Amino acid sequence: MNIVLPLFSVILGALLVLAGAAKSQKRLKLLLAFSGAFLLSTTVTALLPEVFDHSNATISYWILGGIVVQLVLENLSKGAEHGHIHVHNSSKLPWALLIGLSLHAFIEGFPIHHHKELLWAIVVHKLPIAMLLTIALWQTKISLLAKTITFFCFAVMTPLGSFLNESVPFLHPFALQITALVVGVMLHISTTILFESAENHKFNTSKIVVFLLGLGLAAMLN
Repeated sequence: MNIVLPLFSVILGALLVLAGAAKSQKRLKLLLAFSGAFLLSTTVTALLPEVFDHSNATISYWILGGIVVQLVLENLSKGAEHGHIHVHNSSKLPWALLIGLSLHAFIEGFPIHHHKELLWAIVVHKLPIAMLLTIALWQTKISLLAKTITFFCFAVMTPLGSFLNESVPFLHPFALQITALVVGVMLHISTTILFESAENHKFNTSKIVVFLLGLGLAAMLN
């Protein structure tokens, strides 16, 4: 499940774009808002309590470190994690975008084995990200084979992070710190998505409903 579901979410996102389901920017923004709310609720209700329950106050620095890590990654991806895509008719791969998104996907996969509640949050989160990445890749002039290989490499990053964290003994003593780092990443991503979903710093009715639905559903599952 740790490997199949994140992979399925990415593939589904690509198929939705290729089928024309992403033509409405409004719907895509609502999906992003839902994923941000779902991610925030999972982080606050499930991950944060467990992190502080099994550690002392120094774990806070790892959470701050996660926020810094995500800031660095967004400098590469230019905010693609929360809806910003700036690729138009390029004849080259958008390497900075791919590296930023792939590293983010790799990091978020690490705690899945130890935190099953995070699995669904990542699945929900990856769907709009995969859709945005597909849109970006299909705006380039690179070959279909290159697009497919690039997308596949992104798709396996989260399962790869999960697999390495489980199979490399060196990482096991740092499980709590890694989770705290991911908490920082998730907090930054989710709050940024929700903030940028509000036009002129105001939520319309549909976004409020989607936001509450994401928060409530994640809280119920956790």
